[in-house]
Amino acid sequence: MTPTLKLMLALATVLGVVVTTVNSMPPKSQNLICDGNFEKDQLQNAAQNALNAIGSKRTLTASHELAGKGQHVFNNNLLKFHRSVLQDLLKDVGGSEQLNNLMEGLMPLSKDQQEAIGNKMVVKLSPKDGYVDYNADLYGAYVRELREALVAYLKGCTSNNQGDKYKLHEKRSRVQFIADEMVNRNVFVDPMACDHWLKKDQNKHAKQFYEIRAALKNMIQNILKDFKEVSKKIKGFREGNNCNRLDS
Repeated sequence: MTPTLKLMLALATVLGVVVTTVNSMPPKSQNLICDGNFEKDQLQNAAQNALNAIGSKRTLTASHELAGKGQHVFNNNLLKFHRSVLQDLLKDVGGSEQLNNLMEGLMPLSKDQQEAIGNKMVVKLSPKDGYVDYNADLYGAYVRELREALVAYLKGCTSNNQGDKYKLHEKRSRVQFIADEMVNRNVFVDPMACDHWLKKDQNKHAKQFYEIRAALKNMIQNILKDFKEVSKKIKGFREGNNCNRLDS
């Protein structure tokens, strides 16, 4: 060990600095909580901070309930998100009969990815595992906020009504802000389910976890792009409906 290195280590010790090798440091974007590196009391704080970030007034509650089929690593409700947005939008602007046609090609995840999220990346836990879930409340709040923001934006950008278009840029920014927060905070991951699932087969499961998480991040961050073509179709039949009403 060189004299210079010895001096640096001594200074680090005096200042209370933890010296870590570069190889052992997690990537900057890595969220330790969703990767299983956490203490239980961190879960509530992280969830509450995430709610605060989007201005949610939801009261955070902990659940210890275990699902019969097991706990999903990723919130599989995300597989229904695009459809739920269209359902709410069409309920408001009309054209519910167009739902299935509009859904064609809208789900950006592959069949294998959907299968992994819905059925494979699931872990069976018992009461002795001390399972605690703050993520259900957190995820529920984010999905509701994102869906409502997206519906408001799509209603505006597919309408000829100036009232609907009011503050359209702000509505679009709100969608992107919630989506970015959802991705950056890994809101779609159940930390304890993930922790147990990764430990079952670290090598095999870690690879799949990062692949699926990357696909979900891409899906959420590009949610506006995914709805771009659909919004053109909706705009078309909305204009047609407006003409029909004027002619009647």
